[in-house]
Amino acid sequence: MKMGFGITVRNWLNIAESSENLMLKYADTSDVKYLNELIKRIGDDLFHYLLSQTAADLAHDIYQITWEKVIKRRKSYSDTGSFKAWVFKIARFSLVDEYRRVGRWHCIEFDELADQQSSLVDVLMMEQDKQSFDEALNSLPFLQREVFILQQEGLRLREISNITQTEMETVKSRLRYAKSTLKQKLLLEDKLSLEDRETVK
Repeated sequence: MKMGFGITVRNWLNIAESSENLMLKYADTSDVKYLNELIKRIGDDLFHYLLSQTAADLAHDIYQITWEKVIKRRKSYSDTGSFKAWVFKIARFSLVDEYRRVGRWHCIEFDELADQQSSLVDVLMMEQDKQSFDEALNSLPFLQREVFILQQEGLRLREISNITQTEMETVKSRLRYAKSTLKQKLLLEDKLSLEDRETVK
């Protein structure tokens, strides 16, 4: 019984260990088991973020490049912030570098002149068809879509500001425009669907 209890406690401690501590252990030992655990923890979120920003093939390439850079830079890691935010920042810079290499970055524009009001879309997201939401999300300008996705991945505003190298107020503004635009698009989609059903009747 004591042995079973001891195993349970050790397992609980392993589960409770922070990603930041695991990364420090990986940096210190280069033991791949720590890297594998880190990938297991945030890999899906990272790929989802990249997939929301670019085509699947490029998302996969940047995903691989990001983890390669994590491996190369492991000795320079410090636990002054979130490990997840650190990795997302590497991924973001890698994606931007690729856009610059192929001449796409200058085409990514963000219109901050629109006077739109802030509104949350969390409940609306749950009520809408996933395809409609994905289409609305993909229609957003890159920089608006980026901060929205990062927030949905659980990152705080300060972390998003650090990842994107953008002032906090600009991050808030982009989030406000993104959420307002999404709500408008989804409400319009819902209205058109309702009109279609009424026409069928």
